[in-house]
Amino acid sequence: MPAFAQYPSGPGQESPRQDDETLRSALSAAARLESGKADPREQAEAAKLLRQVLRDGDEAQRRRLSEAVKGSAFLPHDIVLGLASDHHSVALPFLALSPLLTEADLVKLVWSGDAMKQATIAARPALPAAVANALAEVAGQRVIQTLLANARAEVTAEALLSCVQRFADDPTIQARLIERPQLPLAVADQLLEVAGPEVQQALLARHAISPEKAKEAQRQRGSWSRWWQASIFAR
Repeated sequence: MPAFAQYPSGPGQESPRQDDETLRSALSAAARLESGKADPREQAEAAKLLRQVLRDGDEAQRRRLSEAVKGSAFLPHDIVLGLASDHHSVALPFLALSPLLTEADLVKLVWSGDAMKQATIAARPALPAAVANALAEVAGQRVIQTLLANARAEVTAEALLSCVQRFADDPTIQARLIERPQLPLAVADQLLEVAGPEVQQALLARHAISPEKAKEAQRQRGSWSRWWQASIFAR
C-alpha cells in the first residue's frame, strides 16, 4: 500500500461537493509533500490547507484526509496530533499506521483513557516498550488481549508483570500470557502464585518456573503430587 492514498474520483463516483474543493487541494498538496519535491513555499501552503480541513472540514472530509495521509512521512506535527485526537472515524485509521506518532504521543493517547484508541494503538506494528508499558498499566481487558496477541509489540517483563497483577482473577488474560512463546521467569513465577490449578497446569506445560515457587504454590493447594514433581524437575 502506498504511503499516500489519492482521494477517489472518476467514473461511478458522485460529483464532489463544492465544500470538497479545499480537501482536494489539501490532498494534492500533501501528495506533493510526500514526493519530497516540495519547496518551502509549497510546504507552507500544504500545511495551511491541511490545517484548514482539520479546522473547518466536516467529519467525513477529515476522515478522507486521515485515510489519505495515514502512511505519510511528511506532515507537520500539529496536524499529526490533530488527526490522532479527532473522533474515532477520523483518528483510528491514522493511529493504526502513522509513522509520525512519537512514543510520547502514543503514551499520552493511552493515558487519555479512550479504549478504542488504546486498542488501535495496542495493535500497531513494532509497538515500542514505553507504549506497551503504559497500556499494561491502565488499559482494560480487551485492550490487554490485543496487546498480548501483538507479536511485534515490545512487551517487557515489567509490562507482563503489570498484566499478571492487574488481572490476577482473569483466566482469559492468564491464558493469553501462557500462549506467549516465552515468559520471563519472574512473570511465570508470579502467574503461578495467582492462578488456579488448571492455569497452573497449563503454565507448567509450556514455561519454566522456579522449583521453590512451584513447591510453595503446591503446598498452598494440597499434597506435592507426582505430576508436579515431574513437570518441574524435567526442566
